[in-house]
Amino acid sequence: MWTKTKSIFFIFTLISTLTAAPPSLHIYVIPFDNIKNDVAIAWLSDAFSEMVNASLSQHDRIYLKDKTGLEELMSNRSLLLQQRPGTKNLLILGKFERALDKISVAVQLIDISSWDELDSRKVRGDYNDITGINRSLSETINTMLVPFLPKIEKGPYPTLTEGKRMRTPPSYAEKAIDLSSSIDKAIDELGEELDVNIGARGRVDPKELKEKDGEWILDLSKDDYENSRPENDSNTDLMIDVLKNLMENPYEINLERPQLNYDPENRKEFQIVFPVTYRLKGNIIKDMLTSLPYSGLKQDGNLTVFYFNRDKYNFPKDISERIQFGKYRTSPVMQFQDAKGNPLVVLVDSPDQTIHGLLSNRVLYKSFHFFSPLIDFAVGGWSMQVTLETVDIPVEYKFNMEVNSANKISRVSLKFIPEAELHNFLSKLL
Repeated sequence: MWTKTKSIFFIFTLISTLTAAPPSLHIYVIPFDNIKNDVAIAWLSDAFSEMVNASLSQHDRIYLKDKTGLEELMSNRSLLLQQRPGTKNLLILGKFERALDKISVAVQLIDISSWDELDSRKVRGDYNDITGINRSLSETINTMLVPFLPKIEKGPYPTLTEGKRMRTPPSYAEKAIDLSSSIDKAIDELGEELDVNIGARGRVDPKELKEKDGEWILDLSKDDYENSRPENDSNTDLMIDVLKNLMENPYEINLERPQLNYDPENRKEFQIVFPVTYRLKGNIIKDMLTSLPYSGLKQDGNLTVFYFNRDKYNFPKDISERIQFGKYRTSPVMQFQDAKGNPLVVLVDSPDQTIHGLLSNRVLYKSFHFFSPLIDFAVGGWSMQVTLETVDIPVEYKFNMEVNSANKISRVSLKFIPEAELHNFLSKLL
């Protein structure tokens, strides 16, 4: 009887201590957005997020989360209700671009519970002084977070969660602990619920957990794609059809007749202006809304973000790899052809600097970087995200051409070529 009484008393003490612990601050840090898709500085996307993590890890009671943690929260918003009262969940959104030797970084602080912007700042520095940018960025982020840092009130007893640089916060159990159970069972259930909170989904398959010579080994090599749920097959088939259409043919193009004007400085050449407008096809978002049972939806200005998770879908290996390796990205290639279909001028719009360095003896070759993808994908172990931007991108491609050659132009074509195939495609034209 005394043992049972002690167990019940311990459980009450444990629950009251966890509940009384001061609220914490959850900070979600994801890779920064490379606005112009500048390949030369693409490495800064992860570098800036690591700088922020390194700076914030010095604070007490700030718990850092990465992209996976954000995906988990977005796929199950009820997790916000399971946190201690007063706990804040803030997202650091960063984007950067380069102009000559200067790097500009814009940072937003977002309250995930309401998607309100709490603060925004800008940092600017030299590309050759990343250390200086790191210092300025760290100081800016710390300044933005000052009003939201948790204030710990010292009480007569220490809290169980007090400590420095904890990446994943302890949390009280999601379900009420059965007071009639033993203390061992209560602690086991509490530990199990904590594992669920930090992302350890599901239970360990006994077939995957083995003991060998006193060493416990959990086999993680099994491919997640083998664990697909048969009941999700119908939804998955719909998703594959929609995603393939999004990846292969998402854009609507408006081509205007090229303008040929004599160059005032060289009457033997035309100044050619070729207006093009890029946009997403009008039915794409409607199809996404009506065809697929999405797990979450967010509207942010011109951006519409769809979330899908494994509760309703299986993620086919070929689709996931296509997203992870960026094989869905394409670049527009324009050909000015003669009456026989032979290319006279080739224009390519790509962020790849190696494409910009190509030359040709057969045709007039020009490279640009105006086009930005209006669709993006991200996939993790448990969720998939599709982002659509509903804006028009008007572009004017300008170049000079010898008058006699320009008079041979009979037709213009534009085709989107996958980035992985772009070199091979251009080699046949140039």
